[in-house]
Amino acid sequence: MKTYAMMILGCKVNDYEATYVREKMNEHFKEISFKEKADIYLIFTCCVTNTAEAKTRKFIHDARRKNPDGYIVAIGCLSQIKSDNEVFDDVDLVIGSQRKDEIVDLILRQTKENLVDKQIKNRFEHLYIESYPSRSRSFLKIQDGCNQFCSYCIIPFARGRERSGDHDKILEEASILSHINKEIVLTGIHTGRYNDGEYDLYHLLKEMVKIEDLSTIRLSSIELTEISDEIIDLMTVNEKIAPHLHIPVQSCSDDVLRAMNRPYTIEEYKKRIAYIRNRIPDISISTDLIVGFPNESEELFNETLENLKEIAFSFIHVFPYSRKTGTAADRMDGHIDPRIKKERVKKVSELEKDIMNSYKESFTGKKVKVLVEKTDDSYSYGYSRQYFYCKIEGLYEIGEIYDVIIDSAKDEVIGHVA
Repeated sequence: MKTYAMMILGCKVNDYEATYVREKMNEHFKEISFKEKADIYLIFTCCVTNTAEAKTRKFIHDARRKNPDGYIVAIGCLSQIKSDNEVFDDVDLVIGSQRKDEIVDLILRQTKENLVDKQIKNRFEHLYIESYPSRSRSFLKIQDGCNQFCSYCIIPFARGRERSGDHDKILEEASILSHINKEIVLTGIHTGRYNDGEYDLYHLLKEMVKIEDLSTIRLSSIELTEISDEIIDLMTVNEKIAPHLHIPVQSCSDDVLRAMNRPYTIEEYKKRIAYIRNRIPDISISTDLIVGFPNESEELFNETLENLKEIAFSFIHVFPYSRKTGTAADRMDGHIDPRIKKERVKKVSELEKDIMNSYKESFTGKKVKVLVEKTDDSYSYGYSRQYFYCKIEGLYEIGEIYDVIIDSAKDEVIGHVA
């Protein structure tokens, strides 16, 4: 049997799409490690940062070095916007943001072609997944594309305009996945913009919580302006929806937010977060943050630091601003020295550590639900519904959810099953 190896860069949407392709590939080929010599290499690309692009180049080079006669496939966002670039000269099959449902058939035919559609169709591709490699949680893509055009972001060009899946098909897939894993993560490029006629995200969630075998529904990244009062109301009355919202702020300075073309002020953001916490007191609110955006002065960065202290996110994914050709921000003046960006990342990370520890310590003595993901000789490990990592005394079944009393949260969160 021929072998294949897969490398996945980027976001949860890439992970979902790669899982679909893996399921279909396994019907014809045997998967091995990307470190080994394979007959076929599949690389799911990302274009969000220059680092992701550099990794794509590296993995293409590595694959060709391991097997000069191998068949290499590049898939996804970087393929979509740079398919004609020399980076893909050594790739046999190039697929962009669409036609992922055709990949395995194209591989079986040994198609050697650049099949990137320059004009992305306004059609949602349903990729049914009937199995999942993880024994803990499954991803389910409900939406694709973005209309927001933040000045730093290339994704609207790579993924096209907003489009949503058919709600009946999504609920059907969620029901199938509920028999595989206890937790489903709803994901998309702009998840909160899900809209299928009468069905917005709230109505989809309202139906999904009725799936009997589904224990936890987790929302991936969602914009502040898309968290309706109806969604918050549903979260307060139905514990199936995890008390965790990842709400990108990107900057905590109004001057920078305007330059980024973000649709809120920092005061509007703080007011909405306060409302959510008032309704759901123990909720985890995490975020994405970009530092070193063009013209972000030391004063504006310090403003961000002060507002971060006030908001007190449970954790922060912080990134140095990365230039992307084709975006409005790339054409701006006032780009920041990389050394300054690196120092600002460090300062945010140091601040985040203290805030994150305070949040976790607030659960000492409390009961949380934890999905067990792995075990060793004496302990079980997994994430709580608030999405902090727990170490549980004793050995418990992987893939099951347990009520855990938190005993300590100083350096690591340790607890016991109630």
